[in-house]
Amino acid sequence: MIAYIIPFLVTIVAAIVFDICKYKNNAEFLVWMGLYIYLSGLIGLRYMVGGDSYFYMLYFNNISTNNILDFSWDSEYQPLFTILNSLAKAIYSSFTTFQIFHVLIINSCLFYYIWKNSKLRFSVLFLCLLMFYINFTVEILRESLAIMVFIINYKNLENNKWIRYYIGVFIAIMFHLSAVFLIVLPFLKFLRINRHYILLLIVILLALNQLNYLFTFFENIDKINKKVNDYSEASYGWKSTFLFFATRTLIPIGLFYWAKNKFNIVIKYEYLICVFGLLGVCSIFNTIIFTRFTNYLMLFYCITLADVMIPFFRQKIITSSKLFVITTFVFILFTSGYMSFYWPAGYYVKWIPYYSVFSYESESNKFIDRDY
Repeated sequence: MIAYIIPFLVTIVAAIVFDICKYKNNAEFLVWMGLYIYLSGLIGLRYMVGGDSYFYMLYFNNISTNNILDFSWDSEYQPLFTILNSLAKAIYSSFTTFQIFHVLIINSCLFYYIWKNSKLRFSVLFLCLLMFYINFTVEILRESLAIMVFIINYKNLENNKWIRYYIGVFIAIMFHLSAVFLIVLPFLKFLRINRHYILLLIVILLALNQLNYLFTFFENIDKINKKVNDYSEASYGWKSTFLFFATRTLIPIGLFYWAKNKFNIVIKYEYLICVFGLLGVCSIFNTIIFTRFTNYLMLFYCITLADVMIPFFRQKIITSSKLFVITTFVFILFTSGYMSFYWPAGYYVKWIPYYSVFSYESESNKFIDRDY
C-alpha cells in the first residue's frame, strides 16, 4: 500500500508548494522527473498486479515473434498492440519487458503534455493519479495507448488540421477500437457551456431510449458490434449509473457553468468538457460504453479542473465562493477515489498488496490469486 501512497503524498506537497504557494525554482523540475522515474519503476517492474494485466500476460506468453510487423486484423487484439507485444518479446521474453515499454509510453506522453500545457502541473498530476492513472497503467493497457495517441494528436484537432488528425485517429484505432469515438469530435467543436448546452443535455436525457439507433451503424463491423453487444448486456445497477452521471455531468458541468457565468472564467478545452458532460448523460443508457469514451477526455478534464479550482485555494480570505469550491473538491475526492479504487467491486484487490519483479513471490514464480 505504501508504494502507492508515496507518489500521492509527494504530489500533494508539491502542488501546495509549487502551484498554490507559487514557489518556483529548479526543484520543481527535479520533483517532476523524480515522480516520472518512480511511477515508471513502480508500474513497469510490478509482478502480477492488475486484473487485465494478468490476461495480457497470458496473451504475451502465447504470442509469436516470427512475424513482428504483422498488421493483420484477424488477431484477438488490434495490430499495433500485437506488434508492440511481439517487439517487446523479441527483445526479452518476459512480460516485464512489455510492462516497461507500456509505462514509458504512457508516462512520457502524460508528463510531457501536462508540463507543456499547464502551469499547475502537480495539481493536475494529483487529479490524474486519483481519477485514472492506475487504471490506465495496469488495467486498460490497450485503450490507454490509444488515449495517449489522441493526447499527442490533440493539437491537430485544435488547429483544424484534419488530415493529420484523422491519421492519428486511425493509429489510435489500431491500438483499441474504442477510438472510433474520436471520429465525431471535430463535429462537436461548436459546443459551449451555456443555456443552450444545458437544454441539449435535458433533451438527450429525455431521448435516451433512442440511442439504440446509434449502434446500428456498427452492425456490419463484427469486432465493434460484438463489443457493443457484450457491453450492452452488462449492468452495475442504479447506484453506479448515478455515480458516473454525477462525476461526468453534474459536478463538472455545474462547477464550470458556475465559474464561467459568475466569474467569467475561461474554461480550457471547453468543448471537450461539453462532450464529457454529454457522455455522462448517455452513461445512464449504458454505463460501460459511454464512460469508456470519457477515458479519452480525462486528462483534459483534470487540467481544466485544476485551472478553475486552484485560484480559489490561493485566496487568503474565506469567502462563500471558496467554501463552495472546497466543498466541491472534497466531493470530487470522495467520488473519484471511490470510482478509482472500489467501483464496481473493490478494484483495489487487483493492485494491493503490491509485488515487484524483485520480490520473493516473483523469484518463486508464485501465482498471486486476485480473483482474476
